[in-house]
Amino acid sequence: MCLVLFVLVLAVHPTIQVAFSVGRAQVIVSSVYWGTAPSVIINSRPGDVNVPLSIILTNVGDDVARAVSARLDLTPPFLFEYYQDGKKRSSSFVSQSVGDIAAGSSRTLLFTLSITPDAAEGVYRLPLLIEYSGARELQQIASTQNVDVPVWRGSLHIQRIVTVPDKIYPGTIGVLLKVWIVNTGQGAERDVEVMLDLKDPFKHSSSSSNRVFLGIVQPYQSSMAEFRIDIDEKAKPGDHSVPVLSAIGKATPALLGPVSLYVNEKARFEVVKISPREIGSGDTGVTVTLLIKNVAQVTAKSVRIQLRPGNYFSGVLSDFLGTLEPGEEKAAFFTVDVDGKAPTIDYKIDLRLEWTQDENPLSDTVPAVLKLNWKPPILQFAAPLAVLALLIIVFAFRRLKRAKKPITPP
Repeated sequence: MCLVLFVLVLAVHPTIQVAFSVGRAQVIVSSVYWGTAPSVIINSRPGDVNVPLSIILTNVGDDVARAVSARLDLTPPFLFEYYQDGKKRSSSFVSQSVGDIAAGSSRTLLFTLSITPDAAEGVYRLPLLIEYSGARELQQIASTQNVDVPVWRGSLHIQRIVTVPDKIYPGTIGVLLKVWIVNTGQGAERDVEVMLDLKDPFKHSSSSSNRVFLGIVQPYQSSMAEFRIDIDEKAKPGDHSVPVLSAIGKATPALLGPVSLYVNEKARFEVVKISPREIGSGDTGVTVTLLIKNVAQVTAKSVRIQLRPGNYFSGVLSDFLGTLEPGEEKAAFFTVDVDGKAPTIDYKIDLRLEWTQDENPLSDTVPAVLKLNWKPPILQFAAPLAVLALLIIVFAFRRLKRAKKPITPP
């Protein structure tokens, strides 16, 4: 039947050329790729070592190809290196046998090659000598076919960055910095690690939070690296440049590019005046007034201030100041009781201020100094005793006055 169809084709198209011979095996290269599986093709770049190269041989004839073997001749930049008797050696070719290949079937040649670091990008053509014999015809068949082997480098660039929160300020901690890395080259970059070269006023929030391992970055794809950083309280507002480094495998980290982080100005407060400047141990119900000034060029809203004096004070220790415009001053009032054991010292207290700015909750701590004077216990109770004595005198005087008043007979 097949023979009849073949004759009919020749009758209709007498100029057609027959590309195969009936009853013969014919082995060709049907596919070439880096990797060990066609579903996971990798790219190879200059400097790669021991990379698997797969070559698919297919028998397109109608006879079995017996004892199929192949030899791939290597030219620069490709190398095949191996150890023999403890010494490193190299070969100018690699060869492999795959046995018999039935008609219509395929076999895979797997070679392990290295590429010199100075290799130029491009597609290299290597000769592959294929040898086999047919099952019907016992003569040996040999053919040389060219194999195209690509070598490409990746090219990593910073695509964009995002910070969470989007506005950062001096003293902000745990900032999430997202950096997208895009590969614009034709080759994949493997074992990619990205890191931030942090200097003042920035530092990493925790150990290794400035390093991210991305692994493989495929051509024309982007990968996101997430970092956690803290900003020093003394950071100056404005643009700050942070270098981003990348390392491929065990290579020395190289500059990938700088990212710009803008530190926004935040409200800053100073204690302009404190009254009274001195209070004594054992004093109770003392009203302490602090005049607070916003010395920044931005507005602070919903300002709340809390006195954090330590163990010697108690009472009403917080106040609400509302909005403080740039340069504006407002007074905060506290009613404090002082421990009777408080010594005579210049006592440092902390003022905790919390406010909102651009819809962001912010906080800061401002120091202040209040002088404490220790008083002997007898003096600490002098005022209460004096008040008590005065009350007794008044009471006694009224009783005495009533006693001297004449009684009117009924």
